[in-house]
Parts: sequence; structure tokens; C-alpha cells
Amino acid sequence: MKLFYSQSVYFSKSSQKFLNCIFLFIVLFFNENANSIEIFSLEKNSTVVGNLSTVIVNENETVADMANRYKTGFQDLLIANPDSHHWSPKKNTEYLIPSMYILPQAEYNGIILNLAELRLYFYIRGEDLYENTKVITYPVGIGRLDWKTPLGETFIKNKVANPTWFPPKSIIKEHEEMGKVLPRKVEAGPENPLGKYALKLNVDGGYLLHGTNKKYGIGMMVSHGCIRLRNEDIETIYFNSKRGTKVKIINEPIKIGKFKDFLYMEVHAFNNQEVYSNNQKNYLTTENIYKPVKPVMSFLENNPEYEIDWKNVFKAYEESKGIPIIIGKKNSSKKNLVQAHSKK
Repeated sequence: MKLFYSQSVYFSKSSQKFLNCIFLFIVLFFNENANSIEIFSLEKNSTVVGNLSTVIVNENETVADMANRYKTGFQDLLIANPDSHHWSPKKNTEYLIPSMYILPQAEYNGIILNLAELRLYFYIRGEDLYENTKVITYPVGIGRLDWKTPLGETFIKNKVANPTWFPPKSIIKEHEEMGKVLPRKVEAGPENPLGKYALKLNVDGGYLLHGTNKKYGIGMMVSHGCIRLRNEDIETIYFNSKRGTKVKIINEPIKIGKFKDFLYMEVHAFNNQEVYSNNQKNYLTTENIYKPVKPVMSFLENNPEYEIDWKNVFKAYEESKGIPIIIGKKNSSKKNLVQAHSKK
């Protein structure tokens, strides 16, 4: 029997769907951190999850405050609300919470981190053929441009609760150059930047998924290469993962996804070096027009029954709001024509 844990709620997971429903009810309605849990049950042939919502900005509320309040990422809010002030939106104005996502893959067994959107997706397979895979998603903080988080597929090598932090020489040197002194050892507690839990990846350099002792920084490029999560989020991953859980780190600014008969595109800004670009738009030129076109054409190779609204494709690319928008729809008559042609 697999022990399933989500923050303060324990659940003995079995194949009984009724108990799964009870578990979700408890998590979503009784957990004090329920706003931070975005857990989705995957539907067949669908890779778009979640819904957009709008909120009213409180007096003196900053973007960083709202990121913490609604448990999303700082950058998520910035790019979804480009016409609002980048730090202090006007009070009593509407503000978009971008809690709708295209999954980076339809299926996986483990964790996928997409650097381009500063977001992690944790795929948890069902216990049997009748139970859908569930996906939990969290915003993350990643490495700065001079301390990049590495790409590739690896796995969780070790799990540590209440970790002790031993600052590497490179970070000690960086602080010394700024006139600061770092201790050689930081025990578990409020001064420890790793938070309460750390998951060591099987990657040279000592990269971790870990918590934090800072209120802000989630959804930003602020770390020395490690992946930083809110403490309640890393806690959920810690108790639902095991040594050997796969972790794939990718950098995909453009994602294509299906929901029912509609095709969606989600775009995050990136520069010529194909790295995360801080709240910048993608301007369409003759040199980069292939970027939004290529993934759509690749999709059409295996799904010719879809009709594409190219105006929306280019709009999604240029706005780069990080929000899925509809760029096409399945045409049943076109599908039948393709099938008839293939039989000849």
C-alpha cells in the first residue's frame, strides 16, 4: 500500500476511486494551504488543465504579495498582466491569475521542470488501469543567468529532512567579493536557505530541489542553480516521491496542447540565447517567424484534421503572456477526408 501525503493530510492510496475523491475533498477544502495545491486528474487526449481567474488588488498589495497570496509565481503574474504596474498595481483593479497550463508532456512518471516558465509538474501515476494519472504543478525559483540550472534527465538520488547547508566554495567566494561572510555550516532552522526539505539530484555540482527561508523569490531567477520551492510545496513532493523518481529539466518556451476539439498554444518570452527573458515580449520578424510556426507544423503532421488560426498563433507568440490561447479546432469533415484519402 502506497502512502500518499499532501502537506498536513495523510492518505493511504488504493485503487478505490471513492477514497480518492475523499482525499481530494480533504486537500482542497480543509487544508490551510489549499490555494497552493493545483492537482489535476488527466483526461484522455487532453493536455490543457486549470482555469484562469481574476481578483481585485488590495490596497498597498504588491505583485510579490499576490504571488504569495495566490501561491503562483512572480513572473507568471508579470507577464499575464503586462498593462499593470510591474510592482504595485492600482488598488481595486482587476488582476489576472494565470492558473491554466499546457502540460509539457501528455504522460510521464516523475517530475518535469520547464525553465522557460519557471514551473514544475509532478506526474503521479494511478495505482491501476482505471485510475487516471494526476499532475501537481508548482512555481519555482531557478538559477540566475550566471548560475544556470542544468538541462537533462536525472533522478532523485537522496532525500533529506531538516537539511544542513554547507555553502560551496564558489558561493563563499561570491559573498566575500561583496564584503559578506558566510558560515561554513548552517544547521536546520530559520536561517537555513534550504528550508525544511531537500531532494538531491544525481547531477554533478550538488543541485537540489529544496525549500526556502525567504518570503519572496518563487517565480524568479534567483538561485545558484538549484530549484527553489515554497516550503509547503517541497513538503508535498518530498512525501510523494522516492529515491529514483525521475526528474527531467527542459527549456520549452512554446507549448502546444489539446482540450476536447480545440488546440491551444502557450508562449513564454525568450531571447536569442533561448533562455528565460525577464518580462519581455517576442517580436515577430522574418528571422524568428519559424519559432511559432515549427511546433504547429510538427503537430499537424500527426493531426492533419485540425484547422489553424494563424493570426492567433502569431498573436500568442508576440504577446507571450504564458497563458494558453486557442489557435485551432478539429474539423471532423477534414478528418474523414484525410482518412478516405489514406485508404486509396
